[in-house]
Amino acid sequence: MAEVLEHYRPTDDTRPPGVYRVVGATDEITLLRVTDADGRRVATGEIHYVSPHILDSEFVRTTNPDVGFSPASAVRNALSGLYWSVRRFVSSSFFIPLNQLLRHFRQLVR
Repeated sequence: MAEVLEHYRPTDDTRPPGVYRVVGATDEITLLRVTDADGRRVATGEIHYVSPHILDSEFVRTTNPDVGFSPASAVRNALSGLYWSVRRFVSSSFFIPLNQLLRHFRQLVR
């Protein structure tokens, strides 16, 4: 019987390729697709319901795609977060009046 948080990969083409996480395990197994065919994380929201028999015959157990630390991914995520923080600040309603105030100050100083 599958347990919540285990990961499976389909063995045939009946479902989109990728890694699926078990998010529910009662009479039916609820699977959430968490990666694409290349193993990159995706937030698809795709839910598939399968019986334990189907899980055993059409899926194989695999490793958690989130395991392991990648320094390159950590740096990329940090830079992405910094970019979006700066962009949000620049487009905020606080920054626009501050920019106008600085422009008026420069005109007064001249």
